[in-house]
Amino acid sequence: MPKLNLELHRVTSEYVQIEDRFRLTGEDQMGNALCLWLTQRLALRIVSHLVSDIATRSPEAIQNPSQDDDANKLLQGIAQHAAKADLSPQDAVASTSATRAMLIQEVDMNRAPDGAVGFVFKDGSEPSAQKVALGFQPQQLRQWLIILYSQWLLSEWPATVWPEWITGHEAAPASENNNPIH
Repeated sequence: MPKLNLELHRVTSEYVQIEDRFRLTGEDQMGNALCLWLTQRLALRIVSHLVSDIATRSPEAIQNPSQDDDANKLLQGIAQHAAKADLSPQDAVASTSATRAMLIQEVDMNRAPDGAVGFVFKDGSEPSAQKVALGFQPQQLRQWLIILYSQWLLSEWPATVWPEWITGHEAAPASENNNPIH
């Protein structure tokens, strides 16, 4: 297994309009900062995978063995609300023009038996690619999704990837009239 170049212990996630990308500014144990840039394509894939994984493998999903959709939405919504209530403001990880940056091209995600999720961000697929690790405990992961969703709204990217238990409202029903309105 290839050696990691860096392991982040803190991260600030923000949408940067001029880049039309998400910037994850992380800090390692030594206080060194690194910016990871995520494109919309990659961010959509990460969010889609995470919400699907939480909806099927989280403790809340396991409490709902019948996989009743309404019960799952309710249980996931309660867990998301609890994560939001525990979210406390922290100082942002500072990013300057001198901060090293990587455009992320690949992400490996793993879930531990305790529900923790680990990411390995890569700037390519070749063996010499830079690799940066970031991990979240289940509650931290839900909090990170809350932060990503709030920044996602600023991006004006399509929000269809976000489930009701994160957005707090139901998706708009499909129109019965398929005629376009001009």
